[in-house]
Amino acid sequence: MERLFLECTVRVFLLISATAILLHIMRVKDAAAKHRVWTGVMVLMLLLPVWATWGPKVSLRVLPPLPRAMSHGPIVTEGSLQAPVAQKLSSGELLLASAYLVGFCVLVLRLAVGTIHTRRLIRYAVLQDGVRTSPLCASPVTVGFFCPMVIFPENWREWEQSKLNSISAHEEEHARRRDSLLQWFALLNRAVFWFHPAAWWLERTLSGLAEEACDNAVLARGNNAREYAACLVELARSVSRSGARLNIVGMAVPGGLLRERLRKIIEIGPRPRISGSWMGCVAVVCAITCAIAVAGTVEHAETKIPLTNQTARSENPKAVAEQPSRPSCRYCPNPEFPDEAKKAKISSASALVEITVSEKGDVDPKNIRVIKDPGHGFAQEAVAVVKKWKFNPATLKDGKPTKTRTTVEVQFAWHSD
Repeated sequence: MERLFLECTVRVFLLISATAILLHIMRVKDAAAKHRVWTGVMVLMLLLPVWATWGPKVSLRVLPPLPRAMSHGPIVTEGSLQAPVAQKLSSGELLLASAYLVGFCVLVLRLAVGTIHTRRLIRYAVLQDGVRTSPLCASPVTVGFFCPMVIFPENWREWEQSKLNSISAHEEEHARRRDSLLQWFALLNRAVFWFHPAAWWLERTLSGLAEEACDNAVLARGNNAREYAACLVELARSVSRSGARLNIVGMAVPGGLLRERLRKIIEIGPRPRISGSWMGCVAVVCAITCAIAVAGTVEHAETKIPLTNQTARSENPKAVAEQPSRPSCRYCPNPEFPDEAKKAKISSASALVEITVSEKGDVDPKNIRVIKDPGHGFAQEAVAVVKKWKFNPATLKDGKPTKTRTTVEVQFAWHSD
C-alpha cells in the first residue's frame, strides 16, 4: 500500500515536471494546444494505478537501502513448495488506506452530487426562442457530456446583440471542445489523487486553458477585444451579486481566473494557432517523455545480502570460468514471524535457503531448496518470502547478466508487545 502511494506520487511529479519543461522548451503558447497536452497528462494520471501494478517498469533507486532482511517462508523439499500466506495490512497501512478512502469518498460524493444536479438542470431548462434558460444560472454555462448544451440566465433578452453574439460564441466553443466532459474527468482525477498537489493544480490549469482557448476563438471571429472584456466584467458582476455562477450545491463549472483572462484579451490578444505539423511533433515528444516518466518505479538503493557461498555457483560453465559477480538484493520485503514460533516463545532464528536467480533478477519459485531448517515454521516462511525477492542479477566481466545458483540466509526477529 505504502509502496503504491509512493510510486504514484513520484511518477505524477515526474510526469507533470517533464511535460511543463517540454512545453516551455518547445515554446508552445497556444492555449488549445496546451490544453490537449495536459488532457493527455490527466488521462495518464488516471491510468497510473493500473500502470504501477501491471505496466512496464524502469527502476528509480531513490529510496534508502533496506536493512538486512528478516524474513520467513514455507519449505518442504524442492518442487513441493507451499504457496505463501497473504500478509495482513499493518496498522500504519490501515491508517493510510482509511485516510485515503475518506478523502476520495468526500470528493467523489461531491462530484456525484454535482453530476446529478447537472442532469436536473438540463432536464428542467426552458426553451425560449431557440435559447435554453434557467433561473439557477447567473451567467451562461455549457453543460452535458456527449451532447453539451448552452444554458443562459433568464435576463438574456436584455443583452445587447454584440454581447449576446460574443458570449454565445464563447459557450459554443466550450460545447464543440467537450470541455464539460473533460472538466468532469479532471475533477475525478483530483478525487483519485487528492493527496497530490499536482492533481489540484492540473484541474485548475485545464479549466483556465479551456477558458483562454474559447476567448481566443471569440477574438478570432473578429469581435472587439475591449468590448468582449467588458462583457466578461459585466457577467462577473452578475455572478458576484448572485453569490455563485450556478445556484446549485455541488456544481463545479469552470469560470475563474478573470483578471488573467482580461489581461491576455486586452494586452496580448489571440495567439497564432499552432501548425498541425508542429502540434504533431509536440504530441510525439510529450508522449515519449510521459511514457518514460510514468514507467519509472521507485526502488531501494542496492542492499548487499549475506551469501554463505563465497563464490556464487553459476549453472553456466562458461560463466563459472569468468567468475561472475554475486547477486545483490534489490527488493527484499520482511514477512511475518511464524505463529508456531511465537507460541514456542522463540524470539530469533535463521534459515538457509538455496535459490536460483535469473538474468532478470527473479527467483525461480520451482527451484528453491532448504539447507538449514530451524523448525517451528521458519523454513516455510523463508521460502514464501524469498519467492518475492528481487535481485540485481550476477554479471560476467563484460557486464552481461547471468543465471546464478546461490545461498541466502533469511533471518527472523520478533519482539512481543
